[in-house]
Amino acid sequence: MSKLSTLKEQHPNFNIGLIDALSILFEKPKYVELAFNLHKHNFNKQMKNDWYAKRRYATDLIDAGFEKEHIDKISDSMLVSIHNILDDVNDAILEDVNKFIKLNERGLIENKDVTSYTSLEDLQGALSIAELKLMSNDLEKFVIKLYDENDWLIIKPLTYESSCKYGAGTKWCTASTNEEYQYHGYTRRGILIYVMNRKTGVKVAAFKNLDSDLQRETSFWNAVDERLDSSECKLPSHILDIVIDDLRSCLKSNYDIGTDETKKMNDDRLCNKEKINSLSYSLTELANRYNLNVDEEGNVTQQVEEVPPTEIATNPTVLEYMANTALAFNGETYTRVEQ
Repeated sequence: MSKLSTLKEQHPNFNIGLIDALSILFEKPKYVELAFNLHKHNFNKQMKNDWYAKRRYATDLIDAGFEKEHIDKISDSMLVSIHNILDDVNDAILEDVNKFIKLNERGLIENKDVTSYTSLEDLQGALSIAELKLMSNDLEKFVIKLYDENDWLIIKPLTYESSCKYGAGTKWCTASTNEEYQYHGYTRRGILIYVMNRKTGVKVAAFKNLDSDLQRETSFWNAVDERLDSSECKLPSHILDIVIDDLRSCLKSNYDIGTDETKKMNDDRLCNKEKINSLSYSLTELANRYNLNVDEEGNVTQQVEEVPPTEIATNPTVLEYMANTALAFNGETYTRVEQ
């Protein structure tokens, strides 16, 4: 018996499809068939009218780490079914399993027994250890080391890149590749410290707000971004003491204690981020989201064979997006409007 067959046999409540569910609820086959046919008709009608949903479902799966080439091969009906089934699955699980697969295939995961991982914390510990192996020495000059002995490392990230690397394998917003503004916000208004163990993969973040205009805050966070009391961090007393001492004694934010080089790097990234969020980025985002083409001058042309221009011009989601991006639509193309 294959591993998949064994898994299905051991967990019958999770090995159930739509028809199985209808059979349990309606019992008699004729009523099961009635309910299924009604659902099928409604489903096909919805998919015909809601072209954006199919693309949104595909994007959600790609964002979770699945390869676009693989997702594109899945039929629309199967794609929606998969998305609905996975709707109850934590996004973090899909993302971290995909990270685990990639790192494991490269031989970077130490514990290869997948049955031994029973929680997200277990998995993220393994991811953290693997990510630390990939750490570039070049990033060391972009952090302040508070401690580095006996497998324990305590640092203050001074750049977004170093924050992402040292915070890899966690759900911290300051180490997120999708929320860079969080890093800049936290490090300009306060003290941000990362604690990690190279052997166990344990990671804890600590933050203290220094901005008098904002509410006082000193907080600790585990790898899955759950706020903890300092006593719940399960850090050795001497490690916790180092963190607390710095939070108490330091009077400058991570940004302010950085070098001229790190400040310039952060300022440049913020400047570039503003450009990325400008109109040209909005055009590209619109193109990617609705299957359009962007020419060299920044004009967006609709692919008529995919979605009729009239449909994209009247879709509420598109209209709302266009209202915030200063675009003009003439029936065939979207063009930038000078502001």
